[in-house]
Amino acid sequence: MENISIWKWLAVIIVILAIFLYIPVYIAGPDGLEAVFETYGFEPAGAPWIGFFPDYTFPGIADPWITSLFAGIIGTFIVFAVAYGLGKLMVVKK
Repeated sequence: MENISIWKWLAVIIVILAIFLYIPVYIAGPDGLEAVFETYGFEPAGAPWIGFFPDYTFPGIADPWITSLFAGIIGTFIVFAVAYGLGKLMVVKK
């Protein structure tokens, strides 16, 4: 039974590593809305707020692959932390 547990964790780690290595390659191109703007020649309006990691970049890091990787990792942790916190708030105690 322990071998199955070890293999499950190993599979999870391999999938996570593959995703984090693939994300910067995927992010290199324009997203869907940016592709439509480029195709039809629209100029997007200025955004009122640029976000924490604009264009999947991390301030202070020049390498686009590493900055995308850091932005993805930190963004993932933020989403999990918010989801975990909301889950804890929604639990009904008996």
